Amino acid sequence: MKTILLGAVAYDPKVVPIWDIIREYANNYGCKLDYVLFSNYERQIDALLKAHIDIAWNTNTAWIRTLYATQNKAKALIMRDTDVNFTTKFVCKKGSGIKTLKDLQGKNFGLGSMDSAQAAIMALYYLKRAGISLDIKEFNSPNECGRANEKELSVVRYNSDVGKHGDTGRSEYDILEGIKSGRLDAGSIGSSTWARILENGSYPEIESFWTSEGYCHCNFSVLPNFDEALGEKFSQMLLSQNERKNEELISKMMTMEGLNRWIRVGKSELEAYHKVYEAMKEQNLLENKVG
Repeated sequence: MKTILLGAVAYDPKVVPIWDIIREYANNYGCKLDYVLFSNYERQIDALLKAHIDIAWNTNTAWIRTLYATQNKAKALIMRDTDVNFTTKFVCKKGSGIKTLKDLQGKNFGLGSMDSAQAAIMALYYLKRAGISLDIKEFNSPNECGRANEKELSVVRYNSDVGKHGDTGRSEYDILEGIKSGRLDAGSIGSSTWARILENGSYPEIESFWTSEGYCHCNFSVLPNFDEALGEKFSQMLLSQNERKNEELISKMMTMEGLNRWIRVGKSELEAYHKVYEAMKEQNLLENKVG
């Protein structure tokens, strides 16, 4: 059996033990697997398109770019249960008086990195559909901030960790700190970050006032001509972990990777990417540009 070469992005030191555990499990299962790490998703997408790797663990942004580059023929195999019904949250300081999107006029609003679906792409998509006049400013430092125009929403974009597609969460925490300090009135973060800060109580002064429709996040992506038998072997290997999630190593890996179980990508999951595709098309983000 051919060794499957999988690509993942090294957005955090925990990525190494995650893939070490999965690789060892796969090889014991009879699915020969190895992995390579990339510093950014653009390089990973390029490697997949050139068939230098067989499978890519892609964000939604990376998946859409792969889909676009293959004329919508790329395939998605498996995702985490937590990748389904992912949402974007708009947050503000408690007592700010911001309750609806219309209350944002004349305020400063924080967007995360331009390649982060949850912190920027979907936020901008829904703000435009709300009919709000936007004045978008680009900053690379969380200490910078524009001045709000009373007739517009001043959108302050924090492009921290571009290339990681929001995986580090750094730009989302830049936004939270900006709201906490008063530099921002409101901002956009992902539902996973919101759940995390509710759990650890790190921002008790901040509340959510708006939630987007659900969309999907990460998946294992392959090219259209990827061997179906190999893809099925890989999928079965991951799915078999669901019945062993109480084992110490599998539990550790699932906790670090943020899932309760692996699931197959089906029609409904693929449809949940449609609005992300539409948003990226509007924002001219479909092409994969390797630096």
